[in-house]
Amino acid sequence: MGTEVGSQLSESLIDELRKERASLWRILFEQSRDGIVVLKVDGSVFEANQEFARMLGYSIEEIRQMRVWEWDVHFSKTQILEKLAKIGDPGEQLETRKSRKDGSVIDVELSNSATVFEGKKLIFCICRDITQRKLLEAEIFRYATTDNLTGLFNRRSFDQRLTEEMDLTMRYGSPMALVMYDFDGFKDINDAHGHVQGDKVLEQSARLVRDNVRSTDMVVRWGGEEFMILVPQARLVTAKVLAEKLRQVLEEYVFSARFHVTASFGVTEYVPGESKDTLLKRVDDALYRAKARGRNRVEVLSS
Repeated sequence: MGTEVGSQLSESLIDELRKERASLWRILFEQSRDGIVVLKVDGSVFEANQEFARMLGYSIEEIRQMRVWEWDVHFSKTQILEKLAKIGDPGEQLETRKSRKDGSVIDVELSNSATVFEGKKLIFCICRDITQRKLLEAEIFRYATTDNLTGLFNRRSFDQRLTEEMDLTMRYGSPMALVMYDFDGFKDINDAHGHVQGDKVLEQSARLVRDNVRSTDMVVRWGGEEFMILVPQARLVTAKVLAEKLRQVLEEYVFSARFHVTASFGVTEYVPGESKDTLLKRVDDALYRAKARGRNRVEVLSS
């Protein structure tokens, strides 16, 4: 009799402990500053907390009626189902993007792991909005790789890209050319119209050149009023045609202060095996020749 009563008390105590743990888990679940969603392997929602619903702009009732691919914009339905089937314990951590109810998209850091509840596999997902962090990272990257005035790439970015393109040429034989240009008499522009107008010329011309090259071409502010264009998959003749086109575009453009400017261009092609210094000196020599021969012209130097 005593043993039976003791057993009943133990079961009752265990039941109370389970209830307390469940209650504590619910408090932690709802009070979490991270969005939490528990998924079934078919992509439907088993449970979610208020923070997850708030993160996506839905009510908790709406979230419970949705499938994960309705808000995930990074992975397809097929990819998601494959991931849900493979996730174990421990799970994985990844970055993805989620669509909010208002149509906006946020960046999310996702940690997930699988568990078993009442004999069924569930995927426990902790979601953290990292949109602001990603924007900050992008801004830091932009400052590190671009020129503040013109928005063009800087020499640091160019050096890395040039190394990559030289390697491609060495490995696959794909051609690559450089175009260097410099505004004629830019000091006179600054003296006559002021440095503010001079800066505007650099800004406007940067947009103009960028709009007239291929998306694969890299336009770089080399320094002062000097600029460089890396032209991948291009022979000398192609780069010369591009330089002549840009020379005419700049000559014909009317800048904001209602005046025209001209620029001189030097063009060369990379010779597999030569050093960066040799290549850069040759394109600089080509530009110098254009200046020496009257300016507002294109000069080409081959190896």
